[in-house]
Amino acid sequence: MHTPMLLALAPMKDVTDLAFLNTLKDLNSLPDYFITEYFRTVAHHKKMSPYILRSIDENPTGRPIYGQLVGHEPEYLARDAQALMEHACAGVDLNMGCPAPIVCRRNAGGGMLRSLKAMDAALGALRDVLPAGAFTVKCRLGYETPDEFERILPVIASHSPDRVCIHARTVREGYRSPVHPEWVKWAAGVLKCPVVANGNIVDAATAEAWVRLARPAGLMIGRAALRNPWIFSQLHARFRDHAAV
Repeated sequence: MHTPMLLALAPMKDVTDLAFLNTLKDLNSLPDYFITEYFRTVAHHKKMSPYILRSIDENPTGRPIYGQLVGHEPEYLARDAQALMEHACAGVDLNMGCPAPIVCRRNAGGGMLRSLKAMDAALGALRDVLPAGAFTVKCRLGYETPDEFERILPVIASHSPDRVCIHARTVREGYRSPVHPEWVKWAAGVLKCPVVANGNIVDAATAEAWVRLARPAGLMIGRAALRNPWIFSQLHARFRDHAAV
């Protein structure tokens, strides 16, 4: 039986908001699920961003939306994950890929990839408080070099996430370098959960190249959806047609 290709909108700061969700709904070009822009987790308890929460509470699309957290302290990540789950949230996504220097300096986002011990503690804390089906991870291949992923992936796998999205570049590579699909293919063969590929998916040709090279369960699209918000309906049609052949 053919499994449909999952499509997701990437969490983009100041972009993946309620207004953009409404735009995609109006254009009838919806991914299968959304992830919010990140909520910053800090030690001193503060109110979750009302602006970002609107994407969850007023989600008009009928598609699941996950709240994303960026932070590194296990107890506070767990606290904020439980707070998010009090809303109409499909689950919580841990950001282990943001390359922004201000985030990485705080050992959050992509900065987490520099410490396997810290990553292990954060993943464990979230898995402990989130129900089955509600814990997802978005990560990069490493901080400096892609081969760091050989040590990173087993740590992620040990906490049984429900889905893992891999931006197939390192933090240092940012958004400019070629992607490394061979590592996503390896992860898809190792992990028991669905693996979603992210990075440089801009049209049908690049989407199909990812599927051919890495065999992921899904694709996550970011900036290309701003240039062409119809990309989700186009890719759904393309993969549906291929499945029918």
